[in-house]
Amino acid sequence: MKKTRDMSSPLTKRLQSLGQIASLVNSGTELGDVLGRIVFAVCQNSVWSSSAIMALDRESGYSIQVARHDPHFKETKRTRQRWRLVTSPTTRVLEAGTPLIIPDAQKAAEYPDYRREARERGYRTVVLIPLQALDERGRGMVMSVHAGDSRRVDKDELVFLQTAAELASLAVEKAHRLAAERRQAADLRRALDVHAASMESVLAGRSLAKLAELIVDFLPHPMLIVDLTSNQVIAHRSPAPAGMSDADWTARMKQGAIRELGRILRSVKPTHFQEIHPISSTAFGLDMTIEGMVEPLIVDGLVLGGLFLFPTAGRIEPFEALVANEARFALAVQLMRAHVRFTTQAETNSEFFGRLFSGNWRDEAETRARAGHLGLALEGPARLLILAPGAAQGGPPDEDARAMTLRALLRLASPQHPGAAVCFDADAFVVFLPEREVGEKSTLRLVERLLGEMEWILGAKPVATLSRVCRELRDYQSARQEGARVLDLARRLDRRGLVTEADFGPFARLLATADQAALRSFADETLAPIASYDRKHRSHFLPTLDAFLSHGCRYQPCADALGLHVTTLRYRLQRLGDLFGVDLEDRETRLALEIALRVRTALG
Repeated sequence: MKKTRDMSSPLTKRLQSLGQIASLVNSGTELGDVLGRIVFAVCQNSVWSSSAIMALDRESGYSIQVARHDPHFKETKRTRQRWRLVTSPTTRVLEAGTPLIIPDAQKAAEYPDYRREARERGYRTVVLIPLQALDERGRGMVMSVHAGDSRRVDKDELVFLQTAAELASLAVEKAHRLAAERRQAADLRRALDVHAASMESVLAGRSLAKLAELIVDFLPHPMLIVDLTSNQVIAHRSPAPAGMSDADWTARMKQGAIRELGRILRSVKPTHFQEIHPISSTAFGLDMTIEGMVEPLIVDGLVLGGLFLFPTAGRIEPFEALVANEARFALAVQLMRAHVRFTTQAETNSEFFGRLFSGNWRDEAETRARAGHLGLALEGPARLLILAPGAAQGGPPDEDARAMTLRALLRLASPQHPGAAVCFDADAFVVFLPEREVGEKSTLRLVERLLGEMEWILGAKPVATLSRVCRELRDYQSARQEGARVLDLARRLDRRGLVTEADFGPFARLLATADQAALRSFADETLAPIASYDRKHRSHFLPTLDAFLSHGCRYQPCADALGLHVTTLRYRLQRLGDLFGVDLEDRETRLALEIALRVRTALG
């Protein structure tokens, strides 16, 4: 019985020591505190005089001390905290996954750094045990214990130390879990803060720039915030490689990138920051492809803007995705408010101008009062710019393209013509332009800009006409009707750009009212044989005929215009009659040929 108690006494003592170690190391929550408790507990409950934990930093090539307990040595600023991995046994211990015993570190020639420290600190026997846990930077760790004298390490002592190391590893993992839970809680609070702050900014009616400031404070990555309702781009930090400063990147984004960014946003679907897209920056004047996350902001099926995020690691953490989605929601609400305000205003304007253009109003004072309530300056002179898709574009634009076009027209017209307004009437866009002393050339340049913007949105160059100045309410009805006639004529003749009634002679106006298909057929039947012969034989009968008829069938003026001798002209016209039976002495023949030539020119 006594023998059994003697044998069990050391075991009981070791178990008690392990219990005390477990209790001590698990009482901490912060990783640094837990590591410090581990080295203290191992020394307090064993025969070892000091202990340390090293992290293997392979990137730097050093073994880094992360915790130490050595009550017999006075630490100074010059005390070493790291050792080269090539001379350290920690790499061997961690890779093998088994303990290593150094009987006398002061004589260990294979570990010169250990030998130097053992002599400095006065220890000899060392045991190194791998920990089955990583530090906060993901580095493997090794625990070491030291004795002040040479000591035989038996199997029981080694098992005790390994068990202590396993308890330490569990405590480290627990600290990691607690730290992760704290980070998750902090991230959740941060996301809620983003949501609260951003929605407060939106509901308070603050600008997009103010909202962007909040977002960039919470998301550390380079980003672009795109507002297609106002053609605004807010850039935060450059995602481009070295060589392009943040200022250069911001300048490029503000100088014409909006169209390409809008095209990209309309070509992707929302993934809630789960996918990376290759973004070609050729359109921005850069010969490179940048990878980023693209999230369009869609309201009622319309793409109103978007958020571009360029994470440096090619991905974002889950909490960052949560924050980004909160920011995305706030941006969508901000753009939705702007879109609703503009849409309501445009619909109200369209209803008001529709009545004005139709003449369906009676009380002038009441009409002017309502115009004033809508912010429309009808008390002064103004002009109407009427724009419509070209003939080849088919039907009217869809709702998305219509809203984009109205916003773009107003955005470009307002700076030059304060008080400008837009509406969609029948099948055309109408821009109300209060008269300003800007000069006709400035007005024409504005019209070209508006045509260019509309062409980009609709994909083809539209046609436009500018009305005369309207001074009275009744002037608007006739101006709109005249504009409709000019646009109808231009579309029938497939004209593009800015046109006026003066651009079309009486013959063109007559053509516009006729059957276009019948006219083309007549011109082809009349002139096709001559045109075919000219192409095949490289002759010039058709241009000669056109010139002769244009000069009133007078030989000498026609010959001079063509640079021919009059005899050559007479021979060519005679040859024309021989080949195609054309009798230029016959009045009906000349009339038919002239009409066919005019139709051919007018209809292209």
